[in-house]
Amino acid sequence: MSIYLLRILFIKIVHALTVQTWRLIDTDLAHPYYVTAADDAISRAVSEGKVPNTLHFYRRHPPGASVGRMQSVKDIDLEECRKRGIVIVRRRSGGGTIYTDEGCLIYALIFRSDTMNPEKIFGMVCNSIRTALEEFGFNAEYKKPNDILVNGRKVSGSALLVRGNVVLIHGTVIVSSDLDVMRKVLIKRKEIEVTSLEREGKKVDFKELKEMLIKKFGESMDAEFVRGELGEYEKELVERLIEERYGRDEWNFMR
Repeated sequence: MSIYLLRILFIKIVHALTVQTWRLIDTDLAHPYYVTAADDAISRAVSEGKVPNTLHFYRRHPPGASVGRMQSVKDIDLEECRKRGIVIVRRRSGGGTIYTDEGCLIYALIFRSDTMNPEKIFGMVCNSIRTALEEFGFNAEYKKPNDILVNGRKVSGSALLVRGNVVLIHGTVIVSSDLDVMRKVLIKRKEIEVTSLEREGKKVDFKELKEMLIKKFGESMDAEFVRGELGEYEKELVERLIEERYGRDEWNFMR
């Protein structure tokens, strides 16, 4: 066997040894309370060693206004939300308030990490999203610390939460959301104009987008994704978190 072929074989063996198996959960359409609680429950389960690192995809139905841990609901037109049936929910991670509907794909990566450097984590994840969008032909740009722009307009943002040695980073890719409703609901002016992939000239199938993100996340994180579902511990925790936190006005309207 030639030295070249030996090198190729060695690289493949090293890669196989370093790739980790992650769980992939695709909830798709679900209530804002449920998916917010699910991210929290998965994070706890990973931190306790009950489940493997996990990639969670979902979309919110009915639409939701997701409020960052330290943000005020004064950023939201509450009456507009009431009229349109938009659910307000406060997440445990930081970042600003966002509007999401069926046209917005949300991802959550929950994993044990040797590094707690937010800049490095955001860079790894956001560049995966950037290269995924480039595969669809978009002029995508990573704007530090946690945004993706297409033609200079924001199409994706992320937020991060650390629990011990476990990172939860979740964020959006705005595919075809109703931007007019978004502007009416979020009354605080944004520094960067928000757009959607559809508005930037191309309709993207959600299934194809998920598959491309799986590929790019896998490359950047040395991960192989295997489809699975929430375990009994997580399901029970989701129900409890909705009852005790995410379904309660005391939590969602605390600021």
